[in-house]
Amino acid sequence: MGNAGRIGRARTIAALELARVYWGNDAWTENNRGQLPMLARRRADPAVVPAPEAVERAAGITRLGYGVQDPEYRQGLIDEVRRCYEEIIEDPSATVDMGGRIKEVVRYVVDPLNRVPGMRELLTPTVLDTLDAYYGGRWRVQHVRMWRIGHLTEEQRQVHHYGNLWHCDQHPTSTLKFFVQLNEGVTAEGGAFRMHSVPSTRRIMRSGYLGQHRVVGPARGMLDDPARVVPFDAPAGFGAFCNTTRCLHRAGIPPEGTTRGMAQFTFAPADTRNPTDDPFQGVAADPNVAEGKFA
Repeated sequence: MGNAGRIGRARTIAALELARVYWGNDAWTENNRGQLPMLARRRADPAVVPAPEAVERAAGITRLGYGVQDPEYRQGLIDEVRRCYEEIIEDPSATVDMGGRIKEVVRYVVDPLNRVPGMRELLTPTVLDTLDAYYGGRWRVQHVRMWRIGHLTEEQRQVHHYGNLWHCDQHPTSTLKFFVQLNEGVTAEGGAFRMHSVPSTRRIMRSGYLGQHRVVGPARGMLDDPARVVPFDAPAGFGAFCNTTRCLHRAGIPPEGTTRGMAQFTFAPADTRNPTDDPFQGVAADPNVAEGKFA
């Protein structure tokens, strides 16, 4: 690398670190600028008047960056989804291994929306009400995913394989994800997905978090501090909204001999009222769930 290249790289790193300190997350300026004011304007002039309890849930998600809730699924729905998931996840014609260095450690279902009938029922009126309150009624389903992760050894878990290292996603900060727990018995010690709140993420970013492999100073002790980390250890059938751009998060690692399954819906702002009679209208299979890509 020539001198000009080194200077350019140094400037890029400096710009990223300044953005990280200023915004309190790792998503650069373009993913932060104007997003929260835009959401505030939409909530102030909503396309649909949300229920008061939904407004309270949405306010908590905005403040903390996450919110765990009971979607109030009908009896037997999660069992049906889990049985279908367990059948499909072993079918090589319907899944793709997407690990980087250890390909078989994570497996995604290709087009779960159309392969798993119960997926459409996972967005219940309770979930839709929360989305309407969060987005002022103007949102869309960006994509739907379902995957299984397996155990990593102590050596393997030092490297990024399936989001197992603390990170923020690179989406606009108006993006919101909804995770649905598929397995029973998921615990903080047993591989639960885990998050930091927005205030905790901001503090860590400003205390020495310089990237997945560059954590210095006080941030080193904050990342895995049990007083800060929020594990998604709710029972199967519970859901967790998480703004994965504003919140540091990582996949928990299942114990040896076990796996963990998850369904995920990603939402983004839309220009018009979401047709809640069919929130999946126009949603295609996720193109990033394919051989040679990383979801």
